[in-house]
This record gives sequence, structure tokens and C-alpha cells, in this order.
Amino acid sequence: MNNKADLDQNSEIGNNELETSVIDSLVKRYEDTESTSYLASSKKLVESSNTFLSSQQIYDIFKGKAKNYAGIKIVNTSLKHVEIYISPQLARDMLKFSQRGAINKKNKNRRLSRTKVNKYIEAIKKEKWCLTGEPIIISSDGEILNGHHRLQAAIEAGTGFIATITYGVTDDLSFAHIDVGNIRSRAQVLEMSGVKVSAQVLSRVAMLAKAFDMTKNSFNFRGTQGTSFQPAEILDYVEANKNLALSVDFVASIVKRHKLESQVSEAIYAFAHYLITQKLNEYIFTELSITPEVYLTRIISSLGLESEDDVEYQVRNYLQSLVHESSSYSLLCKLSAIFKGWNILLNIPVTGKKVAIRRVARYKKDEEGNNIPLPSAGNINEPFTVPCVSKGTIPKRILKQSNVQIIK
Repeated sequence: MNNKADLDQNSEIGNNELETSVIDSLVKRYEDTESTSYLASSKKLVESSNTFLSSQQIYDIFKGKAKNYAGIKIVNTSLKHVEIYISPQLARDMLKFSQRGAINKKNKNRRLSRTKVNKYIEAIKKEKWCLTGEPIIISSDGEILNGHHRLQAAIEAGTGFIATITYGVTDDLSFAHIDVGNIRSRAQVLEMSGVKVSAQVLSRVAMLAKAFDMTKNSFNFRGTQGTSFQPAEILDYVEANKNLALSVDFVASIVKRHKLESQVSEAIYAFAHYLITQKLNEYIFTELSITPEVYLTRIISSLGLESEDDVEYQVRNYLQSLVHESSSYSLLCKLSAIFKGWNILLNIPVTGKKVAIRRVARYKKDEEGNNIPLPSAGNINEPFTVPCVSKGTIPKRILKQSNVQIIK
């Protein structure tokens, strides 16, 4: 790509309006104040309480087991409870006027499960709807936080039901923790909180970024293998790392124009962009021959590539060889190849001096020369390549899995 094309590409991608619009669309940062967040952990509320449940109240709650309990503090919070009759008309209005309802798309709740709604409709019509004590939860500003499936079922069944209403919920992050047994997906929690970029892609990128942060030896990064994140964790991570959404938005704009040329998922490209830009902030380079935006645009679109000697062409060629693979091993290979190409352009040594990734062979030979399948076949067989960082030593676990007689 010539100098003029480079300038055009940078102008198209790196404008301030894009950054401003994405930041404005991010989840509003929740202030961790004593009055609105994590009230269930508030020591102040507990210490200020001097009232205890009476013996009769303890008996009313625990019945025959009441003798085992004493000295239970009553804590005053904003929460209130009431049992009401929810008619089909009331259910309709509650969904209609709630910003977190399925009807209003401004801040939508998770998509309704048709199976769950149908199950509820059947129970309501047969008059087999139990008063389980599970409440319909409403925030302090009147928004429905939980109960959308039940309300939708009442509308379609044309029959109301009695329900407990818990209202006055002030915890800003409560919707990320409610009904986790159901479960709201990470992407759904992000959608509910107002994220405008693809919540599905953003949640995947956030998981990769958080897993990378948790990896003690970055050369031994294994993607999200062995990790388990709750939706609220990912939401909190996204809020603390606004550049994740910037990377997702940048990649989405390029892939949208070059969908047919793209060879890996948006999440992989977005994570690659995010990690490269993060590492550029950690390490000082006197001069960059290329920006992360131009580098990834060339890989995604193939624009500006003139020969097979171009590093971006070699990365694309390797990614093409993995286009039909979707295992956790291939994810690491794809990311490592992208980072290898970037480091090569920065004259940083990489393992094997090429973008291709060494993998564990599918077989080894036994003493008689027979092929024995390897359990770790296809696994990445070299240190993970970290952008902007020179190649590291091979982790012991990788050395162990590669200590076999390989068939060429």
C-alpha cells in the first residue's frame, strides 16, 4: 500500500468522531456508592440496626426449627413486598412502559424464551399456577428487573395470576445477578446495560481479555480454557476496559465492508486489535512502520497486498488453512499467527521465524513403528506469541506434550 493509501486508510479508521460515538454508547459507569450499590454487603446498614426479630416472628418464619435461631437482626432497606393480582391488561402495561421490557428496545432485557412462555401459559390456563414466593422484581425507578416471561404468559393466556412484588431495588448492578439460575447470558447482560456494539462479540472479546489478564505466564495463554466467568464479571470487566468496545466497533466496521474476505470471527480480530493496542501503551517504540488499524485492515480485506512476501499475505494464507477449524487449539493458532505477523513487522523475533504455528502431530511411533494417536493432536506446540514482546521460553507443559517421537 503506498503512502497516500496509508494516509487514506488511517483517515478512514482513526477519526475522533468514531471514538466519541463508541464511548458515548458504552455502559454508563456505575458508581460504587454506599447508597445504591452492593447493599447486601453494607456494614453500615448492619451496624446501624438495633432491632431483632421477636420470638413470634422467628417462629412464623422457621416454624418447628425456630428453637435453633436467635438474635437475628432486622435491617432497614429500600426493599418492600406486596402481593397483588396481575391481570392480562396490567401485565401488558407493565411490559409496555418498562424500559427494560422486551417491547421497549432502548435497554432491552434478554430475549424471551418461547418454550418457557408456553410452559407458563399452559399452567395459567389449567389454573395450576403456584404462588412460589418468587417475586416480580421492580427497581426503585419503576423498571421491571425480573418477571418478563410470567407477564408475557399472562397476556397470551388471557388470564391473570397472583404474584409477590418486590420493589424499591436500588442496587445498580442487580439485574446482572437476578435469576442467575435461569441464566442470563453474558451477551444478554451487556445488552440490558445499554451497550450498542455487538454484545455477543463484546462478551467473547472480554472473556478472552480477562482470561489473558489472569494468565501468569502470557506465553502459556490458553484462551478461555479452564475459566468460568459470571455475566456480572464480564459486565464489570467491560465497564473497566472501555477500549474493548472500541476494538469491537473498529473491527465490525471493517468486516462489514469486507465480509467475504474475512477469514476468522470478529471476536478474534477484535481481541487481536485490543491486545496489540494495550501492549503498545506498555512498551515504547520510537517509530511504528504501521498502525494496528492498517495492519488488521490489510489482513481482513487483503487491500494493499502486492506479493506473497507481504507479511499480511502470509498471515491471511495461514488463517485460510484454518478456516474450517473451530477448536480451542485453532483459536490460539489464529491469534498467535496474527501477533507473529505484527511482531515481524516491528522486527521483533518470533518462534520459527515465520507466521505458521507448530502443532502437535496426530501420531507418534511405537517401538514397532506403528502409528499411535496422540491425545493432544493439533494442540499448539510452541509458546503463545504476545504482541510487542520478544519470543519467550517454551512453557514446561508444552515441552512435556511435545516430548514424543513425531512422524514427519
